[in-house]
Amino acid sequence: MHREEILYNAFFKAQDRFIHDNQPLGSEPEIIQEYIQSGLLLASLYRPETHHENSLLHELFLRQIFFHLLDAIQNPANSRIFRRICLDSIHIPLLTLKRYYHQLDNGDVKLMELQQQLRMIQTILD
Repeated sequence: MHREEILYNAFFKAQDRFIHDNQPLGSEPEIIQEYIQSGLLLASLYRPETHHENSLLHELFLRQIFFHLLDAIQNPANSRIFRRICLDSIHIPLLTLKRYYHQLDNGDVKLMELQQQLRMIQTILD
């Protein structure tokens, strides 16, 4: 199996576990971290100056992780622990997006929009 296939396979399996509403109690940190890490690895495949460079796919996977975490934080069907770990972990894709947007001309605007969405959700939860 090629590296790309392995990364895609790991990402979609982790994403399925993350999105599934009935996560087993006690496995929340593992599920969340597995999803974030597999998504970051897949996104890194498309980073600038790599063999498979594709800025759209790089941004897509990073944003997908960020927005899935935001959705999970807001979803009352998720346990309080799951939502809290998502909130505590959202800085990981956000910092990666910050590095990515730093390279773009209008990247600061895109980053501010993401930070604003996160602040709104944090305000709701507090």
